[in-house]
Amino acid sequence: MTVDNKTLHQTYPLPHPTNQLDQDVLRLVEALKAIDSNVYMLQQADNQAEDARETLRKALEEQGTRMQAQQDSLSDKHDALSDKHIKQARKHKLNQILGESIFPL
Repeated sequence: MTVDNKTLHQTYPLPHPTNQLDQDVLRLVEALKAIDSNVYMLQQADNQAEDARETLRKALEEQGTRMQAQQDSLSDKHDALSDKHIKQARKHKLNQILGESIFPL
C-alpha cells in the first residue's frame, strides 16, 4: 500500500520510506512536473507585472511632462500679465504726478 504524503501548501506528492521505489519515482515525477508548471506560471505573472509597471511608469512620466509644460505656460502668461499691469500702474502714477495725460491708458 502506498503512503500518500503531500506537501503542506501545494500538495505535491512526497516519497515515503515504506513506499516501493517504482511508486515513489512516479510520485516524484508528478511532483517535479507540478513544480515546473507552477514556476512557469509565476514567471509569466512576474513578466506581466513588470510590463504593467513599465506601462505605468511611462504614463506617469508623460503626465509629468504635460504638467510641466502646462505649468511653464501658466508661468509665462502670469509673467506677461504682471509686466503689463506694472507698466500700466507706472503710466497711471506718472499721469497722477504730472497732472496730465502723457501716457494713454
